Parts: sequence; structure tokens; C-alpha cells
Amino acid sequence: MPKVKLIASTPEPLSVIKTAISQCYQKEATDATVKHILKAGHLSVLEHASASFHVTCSLTVLLQMTRHRHLSFTVESSRGSTLCGMERRDIERIDRYNQQTMAFYNELIYGGIRPEDAAYVLPKAVLYRFVVTGNFRAWYEYLPKRLCKRASKEHRKLAELLHNELCLLCPEIFCHVKANCAMCNERSCDYHA
Repeated sequence: MPKVKLIASTPEPLSVIKTAISQCYQKEATDATVKHILKAGHLSVLEHASASFHVTCSLTVLLQMTRHRHLSFTVESSRGSTLCGMERRDIERIDRYNQQTMAFYNELIYGGIRPEDAAYVLPKAVLYRFVVTGNFRAWYEYLPKRLCKRASKEHRKLAELLHNELCLLCPEIFCHVKANCAMCNERSCDYHA
């Protein structure tokens, strides 16, 4: 399962966001004003606050997450470090294959093969550690897509962990965010096939 740890954030993010709103409308922003701008989709004011997390998840989820272009990533190097661990899939044949592949990867490294070359044998279940930073607008737009029931189980769990942290950080912005499955319910998963 993925792991998430908040490492940095904008101090008093709601105050920063309200200041940005006040700048736009030339009057003091209230909690009601914040609710209004979220409902109206005027999200640029959310870009003034940000949060950074240390995340551990599978390469599969990392690749999916990097599709969210407004998030910034610094990823563990397969050249500069030895990768360790696999995401368990609870499917015996897959888990057995992943364990054998990880053992082969370690054997290659201990045999003198550079980690960056040995990494070619690893499946996408290998765990990566990375730092990801996003402004609140980027997180606000990311969460509904990845909390959706059609997101992969692991990515949905990661989104839930991030959502929990962001709710603690700024409940007025994030605690009402829900999965956006309405569009998904209108079409099947093979819509783009």
C-alpha cells in the first residue's frame, strides 16, 4: 500500500487564499466567499498555497500520477540508489513473480551490474519513493479524478491518504472534495478503446 507524509506546506493557507480573493474583489473575503469561488470554479486563487509530500508507491501509480501535469515530482533515481520492495498484489502468481524478479535484480547488482542497468528487469510493481508538490488548485483538480471508483485500487488509496492530509491542512478547501464518477458512470471503461 502507498505511504504519504506531509513535508511542507504554505503556512495559514486559508488566509493566503482569502487575501488573493480579496485582491480580486476589493473587499474582505469570508468563508462564504471561499465556498462561492469553489462552486463557481474560480480556482486561480488556490494557486497561492501549496503542499509537498514524500510518497512511496508502485511505479505503475507513479506513472499514472505524472499525468497530472501541474504537480511537480522529484523521483528516486534508479541509477543513484538501489530500489527495494514491491507492491503486493495479493495474487499469488504475480507476487511470486515479483519476488523472483526482485531477487534477480539484487543478484545482478551484487554481481557488479550498475543499478540503472539492473532496473530494466524490474516490473512496474517496484516501489519508488518521491517528493511531489502541488499548489492547492492542482491538488483540488487531482483528487476527484483519483478518488473515483474507476481509478486503480492502489492509486485510489494514495488519493485517499493525500486527501486526508490535505483536509487536515485546509478543511475549508479539501474536506468537501469527492470522487468525480459522474462522467465515468455515463460511459464504460472501454469508451476510448
